[in-house]
Amino acid sequence: MIIKQLKLKTISQEDIPFLFTIYASTRKQEVDKWGWTEEQQNTFLTMQWQAQQASYSQQFPQASQWLILFENNAIGRCIIEDLQQYLHLIDLSILPNYQGKGIGTTVLKRLQQMVTQDEKPLCLKVLRTNPAKQLYERLGFKQIGVDELYVEMQWNEKRRRINNGRSVCRRNSNVQWSVCASWMGIL
Repeated sequence: MIIKQLKLKTISQEDIPFLFTIYASTRKQEVDKWGWTEEQQNTFLTMQWQAQQASYSQQFPQASQWLILFENNAIGRCIIEDLQQYLHLIDLSILPNYQGKGIGTTVLKRLQQMVTQDEKPLCLKVLRTNPAKQLYERLGFKQIGVDELYVEMQWNEKRRRINNGRSVCRRNSNVQWSVCASWMGIL
């Protein structure tokens, strides 16, 4: 059973090379089409990864970051932000060799259990072209917004999408931030 083989580990400095590997794996197919040399690809991906890291640190300073371990091997990462009104899934990335094996589904279903207990929705944004969008839809996420690049999605057991005329998944600068301290025991 997959759930018994999955563990989460808090990200540390020693995990930084793997974080780049997981990021590069999410962009590999796209960058391969550009006809660049390996060196050009690596330079570009390093620059983009560093920009993403800086952006996440600025936008989500209280986010919890975890490595996903399968049979004690790092295979992905999960970044969440536990806000007063909702749980925000910032990033869920799994190495290509481990995709399609139910690992992402297992993590997402556990997040759904957590928000059901806390009586709040689970929110995320996904690139419009990302195949993971189909997984989210299969698990009951509903589209609540869209722009040129991203689809904003929400899962809520009670299917309540609107709170006082606004999506509860929209970020509010007045919301108190908290760290999801219970994550080590989720899987």
